[in-house]
Amino acid sequence: MPRYLPVPSAAASEKVKSIYADVEGRVGFVPNLIGTWAHSENFVGAVTELYKTVTRETGLSEKILQLVILKTCKLDKCPYTIAHYTPKARDAGWSEEHLDALETYSESDLFVYYEKEVLELAELITSRPDDISDEFWTQLNNHYTSDQVVELITLIGFFNLVNRLALALQVALDPQSEETPAAAS
Repeated sequence: MPRYLPVPSAAASEKVKSIYADVEGRVGFVPNLIGTWAHSENFVGAVTELYKTVTRETGLSEKILQLVILKTCKLDKCPYTIAHYTPKARDAGWSEEHLDALETYSESDLFVYYEKEVLELAELITSRPDDISDEFWTQLNNHYTSDQVVELITLIGFFNLVNRLALALQVALDPQSEETPAAAS
């Protein structure tokens, strides 16, 4: 059960209504997570702007972007974001076979070396960001620019934040979600 219900548009301030209109124009509805964040008028604006930046203004391919987001959501075991980003990963070109292999990617032949590196980076940033070896940094720098590495780390950190907030607030899945809570397992 959600800790707080989303703020309905009719009860929202003009500032929040404007944010809702922008989000609805981009995705077709106001996700429960945004509606829940709207309890803090200043916070919802800042977070939605940061979301647009980290997911749109990057030097990463859409396919790598969605892979990293979904891996981070799965690492954090967040049913809400897994439900949102599994379809986006499919739309970006990842097969069901790839999505099913995310947990065992290191042993899988489905992923090429530079995809495995970003999956490992998601694990490292999520669990032990201060314990990344020089060898791993060298590998990353051989396949990604410094801009892309910083963008990857920022993306992973941002989704760690989003996942933790969704989990702490127990945000309910949106009716529009294609996945079920079982997707988090």
